[in-house]
Amino acid sequence: MRNTLSALLMIMILGCFNESFAQQTTPNNLGSVKGVLRDTTHNYHLKSATVSLFKADSTLLSYQLSNNYGEFSFSKLPLNSKMYIEVSHLGYHLFRKNFIITDAKAPLDLKTLIIATKDISLKEVQIKIPPISMNGDTLEFNAAAFKLDSNAVVEDLLRKIPNITLWGDGQITVNGREVKSILVNGKPFFGGDFKTATQNISKNALEKVQVYNTIKDRSNPLDSTLEMNLKLKKGKDVGYFGKVGGGMGTDRRFEGDASINMFSPKVQAAIIGASNNVNKIANSVGALTANSTFKGVGTDVEYQPDFRQTGINKTFTGGVNLTYNFIAKPDYNNRNALTANYFEQRKFYDNLDDRETIVTRNTNDKLFDRSISKSESNNDNHAFDATYSLSTKGSQLSFTPSFNFNKGDNSSTSEQSTFNNENKLTSTNISSSNGELDNKRFNIVARYNFRPQVTYSNKRTFPGMTINYSLGVQDNNSERYNVTKFRSEIDATQNRDFNRKYVTQNDNLNQKIDFELPGLMSWLFGYNASRIVNVDAFNNFSNSTNKTNSKVEDLIVGTNSYQPNDSLTNFNQINQIDDSFGLNLSKSFNKSLSNRFNKSLSFRASLANRLTYQDNKSDRSFQNIKRNYANFIPSASISHNNNQYGEFSRSISISYNTDIYIPSLQQLAPIIDDSNIYSISYGNLNLKEATSRSLRFNFSHNTQKNKNNVNINLSGAYSTSDNSVMDSLFIDEQNRRVNYLVNGDGTKNYSGNLNIRKAYKLKTSELQLTAYSTFSAGKNPGYFNSVFLYSNSLNSSNRLSINYTYLDKWALEGTQSFSYSQSKQAAFNTEYDTKTWTSTVSTRYNVTKKLSLNSNISFNSNKASKNEAINFKIWNAHVAYRFLKGNNAEFKFAALDILRQNNNIINYTVQNSVTTGTQKVLQQYFMTTFSYYPRKFGKDAPKK
Repeated sequence: MRNTLSALLMIMILGCFNESFAQQTTPNNLGSVKGVLRDTTHNYHLKSATVSLFKADSTLLSYQLSNNYGEFSFSKLPLNSKMYIEVSHLGYHLFRKNFIITDAKAPLDLKTLIIATKDISLKEVQIKIPPISMNGDTLEFNAAAFKLDSNAVVEDLLRKIPNITLWGDGQITVNGREVKSILVNGKPFFGGDFKTATQNISKNALEKVQVYNTIKDRSNPLDSTLEMNLKLKKGKDVGYFGKVGGGMGTDRRFEGDASINMFSPKVQAAIIGASNNVNKIANSVGALTANSTFKGVGTDVEYQPDFRQTGINKTFTGGVNLTYNFIAKPDYNNRNALTANYFEQRKFYDNLDDRETIVTRNTNDKLFDRSISKSESNNDNHAFDATYSLSTKGSQLSFTPSFNFNKGDNSSTSEQSTFNNENKLTSTNISSSNGELDNKRFNIVARYNFRPQVTYSNKRTFPGMTINYSLGVQDNNSERYNVTKFRSEIDATQNRDFNRKYVTQNDNLNQKIDFELPGLMSWLFGYNASRIVNVDAFNNFSNSTNKTNSKVEDLIVGTNSYQPNDSLTNFNQINQIDDSFGLNLSKSFNKSLSNRFNKSLSFRASLANRLTYQDNKSDRSFQNIKRNYANFIPSASISHNNNQYGEFSRSISISYNTDIYIPSLQQLAPIIDDSNIYSISYGNLNLKEATSRSLRFNFSHNTQKNKNNVNINLSGAYSTSDNSVMDSLFIDEQNRRVNYLVNGDGTKNYSGNLNIRKAYKLKTSELQLTAYSTFSAGKNPGYFNSVFLYSNSLNSSNRLSINYTYLDKWALEGTQSFSYSQSKQAAFNTEYDTKTWTSTVSTRYNVTKKLSLNSNISFNSNKASKNEAINFKIWNAHVAYRFLKGNNAEFKFAALDILRQNNNIINYTVQNSVTTGTQKVLQQYFMTTFSYYPRKFGKDAPKK
């Protein structure tokens, strides 16, 4: 199957490349043109001027901005064709130059073009709108310069702009740099999800796309992120959009959703609801809004029926979002907004699990554990949060309270059997559990950041401060009934029966305050001192109280009454105080040339101490424990950045960190519940804190051309631990496990990630290639049945993706992924591994502007150690028809899991075991849906 699919993917690649290169004329019939722009009035080269290239019939061919030397060039142009360029720049007259390229061997040199200045005090009237321009430090793309269908959305426009790439995973880059946030008229738009803005706002409502750097820390101008602002046309900043849809299908499948989103210069309000039993799960108002969009062209299948989701989920969700901007036109130094969200989710879950685990006990002995379990749950979750944010010049304040209420019930049954090497039954266990829960949570997060205007005099000035405070309160209550029937086929005296009731109340109070005082050197000794080394002081303090009241009762045999179990009933309170404080030292060396390059070399070191106090109080004397910990936790990093404007940006960093892990009460002195037949863990009062030391490496390279950029990100990490808490595990012939915790050295972990992306933007199409690979490996010491050994693990995940779009007609994506896991124990000559191959092809074809066809098929192969591979395919397809003016209505017929082969495979390794099996999943059904998308941008024109 993998060979067949590999051939299919190769055909896709060749087809995409053939289509791509077929759009290009033979190189012998192509020419190029270049020139230099100059302002003789001021005697300098004219940079950042918009140079637009047109055919004789005024068809736009290409455009670019002149570089720092006033240079421009266009390549791959037809010979013997009349063309012209137009040059526009604020404060200059529009310049036009006609030309014909006759020679393919050498570029046509237009030489120096003199651009005349004009009086900028007069109102400028532009005959033509340039597609791209620079407005100060802001790069602007003018929407009117791009001709699209009347029903196009912003996303369709962004795909047309050579400088902008919309990647298959939803990320957006401009000239190779990633856009971190999208605003609409300077404000977050319904939560800030990119799709909410780009897949709903009409292109005809957009005036321009603005891209600029946002510097969050004014004292460090190099610490900037790229932001995109969608500036709407005058009068288009009032409107609404939404969706009303529903569908019925075979096998009693259904889905429905309704939303309305209204906005004005100061107010954004959304009401949304959805329900389905096809594993479409959204966990917030923002997720529902982002997945109910009018859409553009693409192959994305987010918020679709999830055929890989475990079990069957039936959900009823709804919520409200409200944002009020006290300032209609905010900027970085002047923001004042209040946002509130309410969300409710009712979820019914049903699952069936069938698995087998092979466990190695020693070199010649294995156990085979087979289990079948069924579980159901019903949860009703209510969540509310609000955020008030205020930004003025030099300071930012935010305040966020949140509430969460969750009530539910659950039940499960399980039948478990263990066999030895001779396939003889050694034990069985039948268990059932049902319970209820009622949890409440309240949180407050407050942040204040003050940074006064940076001055470069040698006067001592207060550098500012940052304070973050959080408060968390939890009240969790549960009641659970467990019934266990264990039978030993080796020794009948070991048979056990339990019918136990648990009533648990848990209360938590957590407080944390982080304080940072930057720029101590300039404050104490003046600005010149900070040029030698920058010193920041910090203190991170937390205090937590955890109270647990457990009441446990056992059923009296022959009666329906329960009596208290005094050995398990208990009350305990854990108080912990944690304080980390110290100094951050940093030094940077910078070299730059305006609009040409910027290079920096930075050194950072943190000299910190961590003090921890634990006080465990319990009505069990062995749990009354008080401990103090004091540790030095240094960290350091070195980084180098090289930004060659218009060419590439490259960064490399190496960092060292120290972390401390404090043993918990359950590790020190747990209360043992003997009804956990197959897993009992004893504590160890002699456990010490573990110290982890890690070394991390990061490298990134991003080209910053107008188009066809490549992004490379590489990272790696190595860590080692002293006194890590490790297992001393005993497994008997009935698969019962008893674990003792001890400290030990020798734990090592390795990890790495590589992500490469390349985009090719052609005249009528775009091709994107993405390769992703990650791995993690570990060497963990421990005792197993009195033998000291190392468990070596290796996990790897790899993915290759090809995404191709042609005009607004066709979108095609192919992915090949491979994951691998391995576990070795040399002492027992044990090695287990699992392999998973998944190959997917997704396509969308717009037959007309109203009719579209969609299909995606995935080929799956799962293999564990020496077992036979399990292969299956999932094929989904649908046809959609848009109608009414503006394509606001949609009729869709979908066929899901057409081949009825869907399966959810359990396939993983853990130390000395490998587990395989299946779980209940969504399977074949057919559904018909109808959706209506109300949309309006701008007020109605006044009646005459």
